[in-house]
Amino acid sequence: MRKGFCLFLILGCDIGVQSKPTQTGPSPAADAIPYRDDLAHHPGCTTDGLSYPAAQIPGYLCAAKEYSVTEDTSKPIVILVHGNSSTPADYEKYPADTGMPQLSERLTAAGFRTIAVDFRIDKNDDPQTNNTTENAARNIDHAWASPILEHLITKVIAAYPDRKIDVVGFSLGTTVVRDALRRLHNQGGNARPWSHLKDVVLLSGANHGVSTFSKLCGSNPTMRGKVACQMGPRDNFVPPDFMKALNGMASGWEAPCADGNSAYGETGVCGGNHVRYLTVVMQDISDGSYQDEFVSEASTHLEGADNQHVSLQDFDTSNYFYNGLFKNHYGSLRSEAGLTIIMNKVTQ
Repeated sequence: MRKGFCLFLILGCDIGVQSKPTQTGPSPAADAIPYRDDLAHHPGCTTDGLSYPAAQIPGYLCAAKEYSVTEDTSKPIVILVHGNSSTPADYEKYPADTGMPQLSERLTAAGFRTIAVDFRIDKNDDPQTNNTTENAARNIDHAWASPILEHLITKVIAAYPDRKIDVVGFSLGTTVVRDALRRLHNQGGNARPWSHLKDVVLLSGANHGVSTFSKLCGSNPTMRGKVACQMGPRDNFVPPDFMKALNGMASGWEAPCADGNSAYGETGVCGGNHVRYLTVVMQDISDGSYQDEFVSEASTHLEGADNQHVSLQDFDTSNYFYNGLFKNHYGSLRSEAGLTIIMNKVTQ
């Protein structure tokens, strides 16, 4: 995926003279977890063994898939960020020959240059003999994924400084997108991505907790347990330190630069660019329970975003991901209703 997601990617923007940023609220929180920032020694930052040609982005060292397109350069570049235990295939039709066109196919058909980051779960270095105390599912956490996405966004912006970017994230990809943007902001100066972004699209995200927290946090020492701890509980959400940095300390924190001015308590950091945020999730059941296996409307919605949902009938019918496992969770991304919401947003 390229830098600057359309969670969707950032397409070029004009960068003029900006006033000096002013701190108006609490300072951005420091990193709450240790990250694998040394990409030269990151097991997931590699193009070895890919089943597809690696995207050629100047200076980008890790894996990403770029889709064939007759490009409309007036449109943003879209970066796609996949979910946990998965790959860029989250965004592709299944079966590949007869399946319903999914987001990558629809974006390219509409002329969007589209890049999907690949976090290389196949290179996971946790022990993998079980899922109780080890990581047979090859889950990754934000320490693994965020540095790779930051690297991609940075290099996409550098290669296409006059293009806007949309970033799209699904499931774990939503918090990876938000975390990568936060960390780039904290670097300051030209690293800040806000003037380049058009849309940030976040699908079935654990922005306020995940159902696996109580089962895995504290009982599994691998990334499988760590990622659950980082996101907090879906029910009776109490934000852990990692989520405090994303959901923050003041009104407007959850959607940085949505107002065209402020991010993480600082003003004058957006280049006058209004970043648009969209969340999509399966609706809750009326009795207060949930059909989505991991998140709910409350755990996905963000203050300052266009928060939408698909119905209980809008699940993934393709049997993608282990013969349809988690088909409800995938409804925001792989149902016709979810795809329509996403495409309507990014083509506006």
